[in-house]
Amino acid sequence: MPAAEDKVSLRDALVTVIRDPRFWLLTIFNCGVLIYLWGLNSWLPTYLQQARGFDLLRTGFYSSLPFVLMIGGQFFFAWVSDLIGRRAVVCGFTLFMTGVFVYLTSIVPDATTAAWCIAISAGFWGGTSPTLFTLGSQIIPAKVTAAGFGLYGGIANIVGAFAPLIIGMLVASTGNFTAGLQFLVFCCLLGSLAMIPLMRKY
Repeated sequence: MPAAEDKVSLRDALVTVIRDPRFWLLTIFNCGVLIYLWGLNSWLPTYLQQARGFDLLRTGFYSSLPFVLMIGGQFFFAWVSDLIGRRAVVCGFTLFMTGVFVYLTSIVPDATTAAWCIAISAGFWGGTSPTLFTLGSQIIPAKVTAAGFGLYGGIANIVGAFAPLIIGMLVASTGNFTAGLQFLVFCCLLGSLAMIPLMRKY
């Protein structure tokens, strides 16, 4: 058990993390990460059926494929980040490429190509989560690491939870999924930019 003098109150833990600008960069990045995930989880099957005309069998396959590639991306990009030791670079690159492939999804005419673009975007997304937590452990002081992770994860989940609603409003107002996809693109690109100030050191 930690010594009494090493214990940190909740207030002190929160003050420690929120005073560090790097914490807010991690939070902005994680908001982009979770907006994508919540949006993908909630709208992918509907998008494949309504916008791309897939039957139930193809919808099932192409709804599962992104998560298979996501797992592969988690292993591969986590290994890359360990290899090069540049967590912020890997985080920024993988979320940026996630946004690029979501954008390609919105513009390619072929339905199967669009489905593969979504799956590849999820593969790149897989590189964001394990690398982010490693980066967080380098930035957030050890005595408040769990509090810091809980705070930036909680904020990002609250923000991400609004993604399905926003996408639904955009689809309803425009009559197509393009605006919804481009909302995800914007959030991914904005989140990736939050890593730029950290790339020189991490």
